[in-house]
Amino acid sequence: MTSRADHIRTQLQQASGDIPATWRTAPTLLRSRQKVIYDDSECADLVGKFRSFFVDKVRRIRDNIASALQQSSPRMFAARPHTGTELSDFQPVTIDEVRKLLASIPRKTSPLELLPVSTVLKDCAEVFAPAITTLVNLSLQTGKFPARFKSAQVLPLLKKAVLDKSLPVNYRPIFNFSTVSKVLERLVLARLRPQLTNSKNFSKRQSAYRQFD
Repeated sequence: MTSRADHIRTQLQQASGDIPATWRTAPTLLRSRQKVIYDDSECADLVGKFRSFFVDKVRRIRDNIASALQQSSPRMFAARPHTGTELSDFQPVTIDEVRKLLASIPRKTSPLELLPVSTVLKDCAEVFAPAITTLVNLSLQTGKFPARFKSAQVLPLLKKAVLDKSLPVNYRPIFNFSTVSKVLERLVLARLRPQLTNSKNFSKRQSAYRQFD
C-alpha cells in the first residue's frame, strides 16, 4: 500500500504545474475505464446518427410550438406591454472592459482552435483588447454576429451513467464555442441583463440561468 501511494505521489509531482498532464495522469492512476476507440467509418456513422437525432428533435419542438399556438387561445400567449425604458441600441464596448474580461476567462481552449487561444489572449490582453473591442462594437452596430464564431464542437453527454449508451435520446448536446465567441457573448449579455432584470415584466421568482440563484 505504501509503495502504491509513493508511486501515485511521484507521478503527480512529475505532472505538477501542468494542468492538462495532471488530468491525464489521474485517470491512469485511478485505473479508470478506458475510452472506446472507433475507426473512421464507425465514427462517421455515429456522428451521423447523433446529427439526425438532434436535428429531428429541434424540428419536432418547432412543430409542437406551432401547433400549440394555432390551437390555443390568443390570450394564453399574449405578451404584456413593456412599461420600462426601451433598449434602442447597445452601449459601446470599451478597451478596459474587454481587458478585464480577458483577465477573468478560464484558460480553456476549444478543439476548434489550433492554438491555446484563451492563454494567448490572457497573456497578451494589452495587444488583443483593442482589436476585440473594435470587432464587438462593429457587431453591435450592425446587429450581426460573425458567422465564423457560430461554429461549435458538439459533444453528446450521457444524462445519467445508468442509461443505455447506444440510444441518442439518453444524451444532451454540449456546445463548445471558440474563445472569442464566448467573449463576444459575455459582452452582449452584460448589456442585456440590466435591461431584462429591471423590467416590470421580469418575474422576481425566475431563478434558473441567473447568476447567484
